Amino acid sequence: MNPLELSQIADLSSAVAHLIKGQLAAGGTVTAVANQIVVSISRFEVEHKLGSLLQHIYQSVDQHFPVRKEHLSLIIRDAEGVYENSFKIWKSGS
Repeated sequence: MNPLELSQIADLSSAVAHLIKGQLAAGGTVTAVANQIVVSISRFEVEHKLGSLLQHIYQSVDQHFPVRKEHLSLIIRDAEGVYENSFKIWKSGS
């Protein structure tokens, strides 16, 4: 992978992380490195709201970034370190 491709992945990852951060409740953190986005939220939110949060993230990413050339890795964990869930945000079909 050439440096331009790595830069494009980092740009997409940063933009998606910024989008997610803007939609999180107070207290959540979002970091992005290369093609990996880590979301840290409260244990309560992971236990009770993970499904709706994940659905909202996928819909927002599809709406704001309909053309993606690379897969992104999405990790959602609780701040206490009990839960960690990994998901993919797949590149677009064309």
